[in-house]
Formats: sequence, structure tokens, C-alpha cells
Amino acid sequence: MAESVAVYALSTCAYCQAIRKMLTDLGVDHDYLEADLLEGSARAEVMATLKSVNPRCSFPTTVVDGEVFVGFKVQEIKEKLGIRTEVDELYERLLRVNEKKGYLFNRNKEQTFQLLRGLLVNKDRYGYMACPCRLASGDREKDRDILCPCDYRQADVAEFGSCFCGLYVSRAWNENKIEHVEVPERRPVERM
Repeated sequence: MAESVAVYALSTCAYCQAIRKMLTDLGVDHDYLEADLLEGSARAEVMATLKSVNPRCSFPTTVVDGEVFVGFKVQEIKEKLGIRTEVDELYERLLRVNEKKGYLFNRNKEQTFQLLRGLLVNKDRYGYMACPCRLASGDREKDRDILCPCDYRQADVAEFGSCFCGLYVSRAWNENKIEHVEVPERRPVERM
């Protein structure tokens, strides 16, 4: 575990609060400094320290044992802390299976992990991993077409380079060799 973790934050910043919640939920001792709630010399001191590690002074900025993470970098922070969770296990398992089939994960790791968390929520809620971007009924048979990977993934990736939710993509999509466009919903309305 890390010797020191500090989060430079704003009380109004949802990403700052999400990092704080993640660290708290994982039992990581940390300093959480809300610059906008400080005044006078306390604010000046925090901002001077922040500027020394992140000259842009943007929020959130998280410092783990001297390594600086600017922005919402939950996965990178967890990796630095050496923390593995159920979502990390799911990532590795699905990566092994799907890369062989030519489907890559979206290179935006934060988005990918957020979608994987959604799959795990649906697994807990319904007993199966329904697409996190579609409304599941709770009836596995009715939702068979949206079990991840959904029935529409192949056509979506072939045509647009990305599946509907953006979890699975083609190499060309990840390398920006094709335009990133909104993928239309292929699921028939009567199935929703």
C-alpha cells in the first residue's frame, strides 16, 4: 500500500468526489484537500503545492507516493496502489477471450472500466451481464440478445468500428483510422 496519497480537489467536482469515494471504499488512507473551501494562507499553501506537481492546477490531481495523476484516472491510481478488484478480473478474462476474435477494448480505460462495472452491477441485479447501456427486463430469456457481448456487436463493429456502448472496438477505431460516430440502436423496439 502507498505511503502517501493526496487528492487536490474542489467541493463542486464530481470527478474529485468519485476518486475520494473510490479511495475510501478501498480503505486507502488519504488526504483530501478541497481548495475552494480553504481561505487565506491555507488556500495559498495548498495551491502552491498543487502548482509544484501540476502547473496547470487542474482538478482532480492525485499524488500517490510522488507520482502525479491529473484528471479522473481511477484505474491508473488503483494500479499504482497495487489494488485489484472484481472489475480488474473481468477485464483480463474478457480481454483474453475477445482479442482472439478481433474485438479490442476501447483504449479509453476509464470508459472501459466504467462499462465493465455496469456489467457487474447488472450481474448482481439480474444474475446475468446485460449490456450496461440498455434497459434489461430481468428476464434472461427476453434479454438474451443484450447479454454482453450482445447480438449486435459484430454488425456494429463491422460497420462503425465500435459496439453500441463503446466497450468493444476495432483496431482501426482505437487507432483513430476511422471516424468515431454515434452507433445507432439496432435492437428492435419491441424487444425493449
